[in-house]
Amino acid sequence: MKSKILFLLALTAALAFCCGLSSTAQNTYATHATLTVGNIHLSADDPRPLAQALDALQLEYHWPISYEDPQYVVATELAEIPNPDDPKKRMKVPGGHAFNVDFPGGKSPSAAPDEEKTLQLVVDAYNRSGNPGQFEITKVEDRIDVIGRSARDAQGKAAKQTNPLDLMITLPSQARTGRETVDAICQLLSTQGKYSVSSGIAPGFMNHLNLTIGGDNMPARTLLLHTLAATKQPVIWRLLFDPDSNSYVLMLHLVKPHS
Repeated sequence: MKSKILFLLALTAALAFCCGLSSTAQNTYATHATLTVGNIHLSADDPRPLAQALDALQLEYHWPISYEDPQYVVATELAEIPNPDDPKKRMKVPGGHAFNVDFPGGKSPSAAPDEEKTLQLVVDAYNRSGNPGQFEITKVEDRIDVIGRSARDAQGKAAKQTNPLDLMITLPSQARTGRETVDAICQLLSTQGKYSVSSGIAPGFMNHLNLTIGGDNMPARTLLLHTLAATKQPVIWRLLFDPDSNSYVLMLHLVKPHS
């Protein structure tokens, strides 16, 4: 499935002496960041403003942050935009709006802020912003995952949800490529869970990297993390909900290393 989401990132702040720091564009990502020794202002304006904010932080600080949508199912949390594949048609997307948050910078202009504290502050601010969905951060071994845990139901109330990657699955341990392993996890989620999960874009090297990954009755999130850890590369995931098809797409991205 093609992703219907275009990420356009903005991380902005005032910098003493008006000195700017730019980040190089990656794929469909584009960001410009200016930092101050004091507070940093993060601004996002996208159907998924929290995902956009996390992408900006990832590009600026090289943090391996994964992200998972909740299920957006009611009209009050959705919007319609032109379909990029056919502008004559409309498509449903999460109805996010502008999101702004300030957080403390590092101890020096070149130092990154504290990752976990910053992410908790950003997620807490998002949850108070009136944007769709409620999220939490979870430490998955040595990685941080931002997970959508609730969205509004037909009665307009916040309803707790189970995320597809919470599902306990059994993946036979056998030799596969990295891409085949991810495809196998998605297939198990689709056949055993409530929502179909398709495998979207992934770094090209995963098509040729041979792995032997498996587990008995394990959270799918853990198996996915083990798969990505075995690549020895900083790969993160984006699990995005498509309101039109009522299904998910799992996309993998390589985090830009420190220069």
